[in-house]
Amino acid sequence: MTVRTTSKTVTFMHPFSLSGAIEAYPAGTYTVETDEELLQPSSFPAYRRVATLLRLERNTGAVLTQIVETNPAELAGALARDAQPAETVPQRAHSEAVVSRKRARGRMDSFRKGWKDWVTFNATDLIWTALVIGGVLFTRCLM
Repeated sequence: MTVRTTSKTVTFMHPFSLSGAIEAYPAGTYTVETDEELLQPSSFPAYRRVATLLRLERNTGAVLTQIVETNPAELAGALARDAQPAETVPQRAHSEAVVSRKRARGRMDSFRKGWKDWVTFNATDLIWTALVIGGVLFTRCLM
């Protein structure tokens, strides 16, 4: 099994926490390591993520390094929340999201517009699908 490890740094401007953490981590720059294994040998290499590790270094007289396995989606969410203005940054990564009605309405309008665009773009395929289903149902009724 071939495993590759990639490393990158991320910077948090505000204290943050991830699920399972006892306390919030301080703002700072952290190293994120991702381990991926090579899938079945084929004509092109393909990798599957095995683990995402966050390296936490604390300097309390001596440098202490702690490595925590984390969910990459949760880490990305924490980084996105950290990029928001300071007054809207939630403290816990697993807290409930509160969305204003105006913002929710905007999202719904965006969804509707996207749906209408999709239907318009795929109208011919939808018509053919409806005709085929109708033909099958009509044939079943005749039998």
